[in-house]
Amino acid sequence: MNQSYDIVIVGTGIGGLSTLFYLSETKAFQSNQLRICVIAKGSFSQTNTNWAQGGIAAVHALEDHVEKHIQDTMIAGAYKSNPYIVEKVIRSAPGLIQNLIDWGVQFDKNDLGDYDLAKEGGHSAHRIFHKHDQTGAAIQSALLQKLIHHQQITIFEHTCLIGLHNNQQDGFDMALFNSSNNHFFHIHTSKLVLATGGIGMLYEKTTNQSIATGDGIYFAHQLGAELENLSYVQFHPTGLYEKGNISFLITEALRGAGAKLLNEKKEAFMHQYDQRAELAPRDIVSRSILKEIAQQNLPYVYLDATGLSAEQIAQHFPTIQAECKKRVGIDIHADLIPVIPTQHYVCGGVKVNEFGETTVKNLYAIGELASTGLHGANRLASNSLLEAIAFAKFASEQLVKNLKHSSSFPSEFELPRLKMLDRVRIQSILSQYAGVIKSTQGLHDALKNLQDIEKDSTDLNDFNLVDFENNILLYLGQHLIKDAITQKENVGVFYNQDLV
Repeated sequence: MNQSYDIVIVGTGIGGLSTLFYLSETKAFQSNQLRICVIAKGSFSQTNTNWAQGGIAAVHALEDHVEKHIQDTMIAGAYKSNPYIVEKVIRSAPGLIQNLIDWGVQFDKNDLGDYDLAKEGGHSAHRIFHKHDQTGAAIQSALLQKLIHHQQITIFEHTCLIGLHNNQQDGFDMALFNSSNNHFFHIHTSKLVLATGGIGMLYEKTTNQSIATGDGIYFAHQLGAELENLSYVQFHPTGLYEKGNISFLITEALRGAGAKLLNEKKEAFMHQYDQRAELAPRDIVSRSILKEIAQQNLPYVYLDATGLSAEQIAQHFPTIQAECKKRVGIDIHADLIPVIPTQHYVCGGVKVNEFGETTVKNLYAIGELASTGLHGANRLASNSLLEAIAFAKFASEQLVKNLKHSSSFPSEFELPRLKMLDRVRIQSILSQYAGVIKSTQGLHDALKNLQDIEKDSTDLNDFNLVDFENNILLYLGQHLIKDAITQKENVGVFYNQDLV
């Protein structure tokens, strides 16, 4: 196979799929002038979007207004957000919600027939559109049903990008590996959209899917794209405490509905750290939980949802109720939920402009891997799905401009040269030294340890997808630590105990 496309989208979360949907509404697509390819590393449903519980933020209620949402975003981001980008995205939000509704997404409504808006940490009003506690899955399902069988779209599932080069036509030559049949092949594209998600597999505990190994960030940087604030890693305060490196997320909406955080003495404590208590921004709640854990014997705190009615839980949080029962054997209506801060989201990443364009010509980054300026030093809850769909729309306007239809031509790729690496050791180093609370010496120790791993590793002769991912993780781990060492202030999600 040696096919050429006008646009290739790598990733099938909300960033990739909504980019595809907006492209499908352009004149170029509707006049059969666009050849688009979509690549999914796993199955279509294996994305972080599919696991997104809380919802998507947009002003809708009469008592709310855009200026409040803008201010909430700036406060959560420690005023490190780009004011222009914040305003552009937030003012676009109501229209983007309507786009989703038009595309078939059915958000929950209340008994009066209006949308049932939730409130989450950092928000000053109820403005979270949701579908029970499976909002991401509802959005992804609706988009897939609309697009998956379209004749102008070529789709590859279980396919991983393993090589990427600029070609002579200002486009890209791509080497791909199909993990279902161990087949290697090449394709070409005029413009490339990376929407591959985050870096959760760098850590021992994460709410991310297992495919979240930072591939898009790695390849963008290999092409020369600028990275920024890769060490701005957000930890979700309430990951379910259980065995395994993938932790089930307990949505912030549960605290928005009234659930309380308790220490091992069953005492509420958040009011001691912030006047917003359980609804403080995530960085504050995460650090507060760790301070409580340091003063007690249990390695976790409790989330108490027993004050919510059985009807409320069944209607709004059925997935959480079922998963807590299945994973740790508790009934959240009667039992306390053990929770701990867990790696959740990277606020930095590949630097892009207001249209999702990276510093490399014709290369775009959409979604979590992109550093758009919206989140600043800390992402406001439920602004991530909003960011992805907003920049998908902004990018689609540029993607159809000045398209040069690339023609396929022979290209040769050498398989990546891989080293034998221990993922568990890499994850242990990042978790120990680059977690919620860091230290200067710890960061330097982490960098040396990662460099030693690379120096002492042996070369591999054969290609293996897991080994390929491990090499990406080591690369990104070093860049994350280097970025953390350069940070000069504690702001938002970044906290070094040695900085004043």
